Amino acid sequence: MKTTFKVLEIINICAILFLLLGAYGIAITGALQVLAAILFVLIFPRNKLIYIYFGLVIIFFLIWNGEFNWLFLLPISLIFFLTFIIYNQKKKL
Repeated sequence: MKTTFKVLEIINICAILFLLLGAYGIAITGALQVLAAILFVLIFPRNKLIYIYFGLVIIFFLIWNGEFNWLFLLPISLIFFLTFIIYNQKKKL
């Protein structure tokens, strides 16, 4: 479990670093963060915050019309929310 958790941390750090690429980086960051969230939910299925994260991701994709506007504040917030979830869980280990 510690190895898988370490992989989660590495994926999350790589995802945050991809933000430096601008618009393309946001897409890569989102894909890596969803991958990390899926791994996280497999390891810690009782964590309620991860389900809130997935709910917000689904809401974003349901209301996004393909344009880059104020709505992109949600994915940026989700990046930090998932990071909070991962490191908050790490404290509990």
